[in-house]
Amino acid sequence: MLNKGFKLSLAAVTALVLSMSQDSQAREFADIYTECGLGAMIAPRNEAVAAVTNVTWDLGTTAISSNISSQESCKGGQAKVAAYINNSYENIEKDLASGNGKYLDTLVSLSNNSSESKDVFISNLRADFSSIVASSDYSTLTTYQKSQKLYNIIY
Repeated sequence: MLNKGFKLSLAAVTALVLSMSQDSQAREFADIYTECGLGAMIAPRNEAVAAVTNVTWDLGTTAISSNISSQESCKGGQAKVAAYINNSYENIEKDLASGNGKYLDTLVSLSNNSSESKDVFISNLRADFSSIVASSDYSTLTTYQKSQKLYNIIY
């Protein structure tokens, strides 16, 4: 027998699916679970793990809501940047400290969709990042928390 919380969660997922716009319906439902949400951020290159993560974490509600609210954040977008930052944080941190390097170059190419030049983007990123590194709690943060702070600077 299903518990009440599970039934409510399932109802919420169903309501979200039914309320999707025509544009978001263009993406196959299976693609949403593999290209969007937490699963895509954790396992961008492994569709099975991405889908299982999305379903296990919150029955896929973040995958569905990210598909509805910001389709550009799905496959190839912000989720890819988040995964790259999380997987390469220590190397990105070193490159940010020096102002150049292959990890920083990759981060710029993945995330700089604005009209500003690469040099301006890096300069602004380094300035914002230096304030995070200078904070008193920086050394107590986990790599995930540090990655999240860097991601938040970019987006």
